[in-house]
Amino acid sequence: MTKDKTRQAEHLQSIMTAPNLSIFQATKKLNDAHKRILLIADPDTRLLGVITDSNIRRAILDGVDFNLPIRDLMVTKPFVVSPDVSDSDVLAVMERTQCYQIPVVDSGGHIVGIHYINDLLEVSTDQQDRVAVVMAGGLGSRLMPLTENTPKPLITVGDRPILFTVIDQLIAADFKTIYVTLNYQGDQIVSAIEGEPNYAGHVKFIREDKPLGTAGALQLIDEVPKLPFLVINGDVLTKVALEELTEFHERERNLVTMALNERQFEVPYGVVELDLTRVTGLQEKPSMPVLINAGVYVVEPIVLSRIPRDTHWDMTDVVDDLLAAQMRVGGFPIHEYWIDIGEPDQLKKAEGEFSEHFHDSSGKRN
Repeated sequence: MTKDKTRQAEHLQSIMTAPNLSIFQATKKLNDAHKRILLIADPDTRLLGVITDSNIRRAILDGVDFNLPIRDLMVTKPFVVSPDVSDSDVLAVMERTQCYQIPVVDSGGHIVGIHYINDLLEVSTDQQDRVAVVMAGGLGSRLMPLTENTPKPLITVGDRPILFTVIDQLIAADFKTIYVTLNYQGDQIVSAIEGEPNYAGHVKFIREDKPLGTAGALQLIDEVPKLPFLVINGDVLTKVALEELTEFHERERNLVTMALNERQFEVPYGVVELDLTRVTGLQEKPSMPVLINAGVYVVEPIVLSRIPRDTHWDMTDVVDDLLAAQMRVGGFPIHEYWIDIGEPDQLKKAEGEFSEHFHDSSGKRN
């Protein structure tokens, strides 16, 4: 077997799974494969269905039980092509169906390959105008005394400052310009970033004379972005698919799209179920799923015109303003790793989990 065929076989194995795998386990496999599709197959590698990144995110919004088998969620009649279909015809199918990962099956229904749109396009989308803003001006007061002399974004998790891990991800995702907002101990952050040769030409700084919040500083961008831009808190570590987030934002035609993370919230009281005045049930301290703001946003440039100048204004204020004006704000549920390093216990948790989800400074998996 040639090296190319060996690599293809290994890749197919990484995205292929049995129908009895739980949705939770399938989600982990999807994230580990770093692709947006899993192929559900029988023991003879016949295609039974597919599950995509979008299916998982929709399941989160719908409150689907992730302990159920993946067969309950899979698409049983996906678009497929035969091995003899040309690349140009595959691209035509993708354009017509809006499916950007298409399995290749033989006459017996066996999986023999898969087409990805990025592999078929000779020229990738121009990234010259892709802009991200990292909010790094906070005081980090909940992490005192650690942040007494060190700004929170420079606290080390794994072998890298938190901020460097965020910037590394943005550069890897082809963001051309990365703004970092500065206030508390901003000179330390500038010195640290300027000491990283790989960041030269990528990072610009936005200096706040006073704290302006997670949105107020956006008014200080030296050039209004031409395309929807990313805003991310500088104390968030996440593996959220940034390209998928941006595509979702554009597809939904939102003014702002918020990344959402599901958390289980334990109600500290017994919850009563009522039918009018009749008690029909009682749950003692139930655990309920809630979707929280993950501190990652995609923003349309026109939204900048609604942010007051020289005023403390948070992204939550932006969202409230748009909702009050009945403008479209979207929610993008994330199933990938996410943690907000705002308190000591979260910092300790991130330290213990870092090697499982991120790479070291050499680019190798820990």
